[in-house]
Amino acid sequence: MPNSPRSFAWDLIWRFLRFIYLLWGGMLLGSTAVLGNTRIPSALWQWPWLCRFLLGPWGRGLALGLGLVMALAALVEIWELVDRLLGRFFSDTDH
Repeated sequence: MPNSPRSFAWDLIWRFLRFIYLLWGGMLLGSTAVLGNTRIPSALWQWPWLCRFLLGPWGRGLALGLGLVMALAALVEIWELVDRLLGRFFSDTDH
């Protein structure tokens, strides 16, 4: 646990930003994989085999899996954030 209240606040901000990033990324990847709205950057069209893979069922499955992993990581991150907040709150009430 951080020593000073200032470092505790920065830790909470950092954890919250990671939660938002992971949740947003997981939802974006999952929804594009399920709906089939995947867009390939123009630089990747030099390798047609890679584009066929990414736009095919294996690429959509890979994007869906990565989206689910990111959503689960967001769940773990918010769990740790709430645990840290409650631990700080209850340790302050004991004194």
